[in-house]
Amino acid sequence: MEIKSVRGMNDLFGVELEHWHYVESKIKKVFHSFGYSEIRTPALEKIEVFSGTVGDETDIVEKQMYQIITDSETYVLRPEGTASFMRAVLEHNLHSTGQPGRYYYYLPMFRHERPQKGRLRQFHQFGAELINDASPEADAELITVLDQIYKSFEVTEYRVRINSVGCIECRPPYKDKLKDFFQPKLNELCEQCQKRFERSPMRILDCKRESCRAIAKTAPLILSCICSSCKTHHERVKTCLTMAQVKFEEDPYIVRGLDYYTRTAFEFTSELLGAQDALGGGGRYDGLSSRFGKAPFPAVGFGLGMERLMIALQETKRLPQTIQTPSFFFSPLGDKAFELLFPLSLKLKRQGVWCEISYEKTKGLKWLLKQANRLNADFSLMIGDEELKSGSALLKNMKSGTQETLSITSLESELLRRATHAP
Repeated sequence: MEIKSVRGMNDLFGVELEHWHYVESKIKKVFHSFGYSEIRTPALEKIEVFSGTVGDETDIVEKQMYQIITDSETYVLRPEGTASFMRAVLEHNLHSTGQPGRYYYYLPMFRHERPQKGRLRQFHQFGAELINDASPEADAELITVLDQIYKSFEVTEYRVRINSVGCIECRPPYKDKLKDFFQPKLNELCEQCQKRFERSPMRILDCKRESCRAIAKTAPLILSCICSSCKTHHERVKTCLTMAQVKFEEDPYIVRGLDYYTRTAFEFTSELLGAQDALGGGGRYDGLSSRFGKAPFPAVGFGLGMERLMIALQETKRLPQTIQTPSFFFSPLGDKAFELLFPLSLKLKRQGVWCEISYEKTKGLKWLLKQANRLNADFSLMIGDEELKSGSALLKNMKSGTQETLSITSLESELLRRATHAP
């Protein structure tokens, strides 16, 4: 029986995983430089964390969650990060100080949907959340952080699109206007948009079908309907982004796919990704805690899809062309040479130097050099009976082909001096 990974859930190894480590480390550096600390939530949550908060009529809750049903509870594999984060904040009272708190996470998410380029059933997401700060400056900060992440990879092929989706005061009248607009055209909308009509008419604006997009182009725009407080907030966000030198454009059709967003909503999109063009996005969600039955407090955040970022970096050839390789490959020719080189290899590893050693003590020198080449080691160290008698070792530079003789008594210090990956 042939056993394969679940469709839409990929294995990572080799050069590809080295590239992931490279990207992950650079993103974490950006978060740390902006003062964000890491938080990790479990992959398994109670279904209520999402069904009552993300929105019962969103795609995530309606058809994308992986569920585990027991006699007493229904659990789901985490489909998105913000609701899990909010559950953790409330459970551990991270918001109780009233002071702004900055957090980031890097976690796998799970959604049962049709796999395609940039959209998998298990995908990996960086997220950032800023709590206890209602200011438009906080919104601009989050957008700036996401912009800086892409800039740190010298990615420029993206657009920053922002919108205001209003607040709990001004959004209901706007929804009524949208329903009045779409009602005569309801039969022309796709089946999904028809379902959204009653409870989430704003999401019709975000539909990707060309027929629905054509109809939505003449719909009333929310920026003409939001209250004065939301307008002031939105204008200040734009001012701060200009000060931060983040290029952006207003897009009234950015509404995001989750019900908890208020005021600022934003997306980073790129043509490098094809049809699934969203690199990352987020917005403000001041009312999310109230959906857990708790007092509301301000919060804003974003999510960044790792798989989509990797596609963009591959398309633009901005991933490292080389990966880390061993500094040394030890080639012991015989048992006595192995007894000398094995503990030395461990000493070097404990000092942070990547050193490989062959356990095939009966193989010839030609075979050992092939292994050093296969691993792309910088140097090959060779010791046999003759070298042991003379108290010397042969060190071959595998890149230049040059060879030199080293004294066995000073091997450790000589190798450390030549190590290319020493700390």
